[in-house]
Amino acid sequence: SINGKTVAAEPNETILKCARRNGYHIPTLCELDDIDHTPGTCRVCLVEIETAAAPKRHMVTSCNTPVKEGLKIFTRSQRVRDMQKLQVELLMADHLQDCATCIRHGACELQDVAQFVGLRENRFFDPVRTAARPIDDSSPAMIRDMTRCIRCPRCVAICRNEQEVDALVVTGTGQATAVGLRNGLSQKESTCVTCGQCVLVCPTGALAERDEIDVALDYIYDPDIVTVVEFA
Repeated sequence: SINGKTVAAEPNETILKCARRNGYHIPTLCELDDIDHTPGTCRVCLVEIETAAAPKRHMVTSCNTPVKEGLKIFTRSQRVRDMQKLQVELLMADHLQDCATCIRHGACELQDVAQFVGLRENRFFDPVRTAARPIDDSSPAMIRDMTRCIRCPRCVAICRNEQEVDALVVTGTGQATAVGLRNGLSQKESTCVTCGQCVLVCPTGALAERDEIDVALDYIYDPDIVTVVEFA
């Protein structure tokens, strides 16, 4: 049952997929159903469960916990809501807070989830640690900004498993964990082919195409330059 309502689950279905199919929203950040990516690293998809064998409720990540016969699932209890809010707050502890300057502003999954869980303040934000996180703008096509990364590894998964380029890797441990390029190379020097798939799956503005709209506008409005436009 989900929140007291009996539902039927498919074989080997996770709690998250079962809940979605039955119209229950559970917030997620690291999970990406399109590529079957369910690492459970963001810890935002938490729910409470109980069984006849273990009647005391306990917390699990719904994206990688399978449904079982007789399982009772609670997606909006007070404890679940408090834990989800705490997880988002921790994810944003070293995440740049200046959303208005982010390329994903208004179309950001992190913003959507923060609003859903009711986050109104960030008690753990550390501007010094955030500023120390690397920004790689060496590529002519894209920018990798770790001050906005939430370590979901979606980009690593799609680069490695779907595109089979395997240019991106997870580097460091603990608070120093980040997404980098294999062998410590820069974006420009690496084996990255700038296909853009990592940008498409990034839930924040950590990976973005290089914005040259202002440069183009300068050319367009320069009376001494003849501008030719081509769609590609």
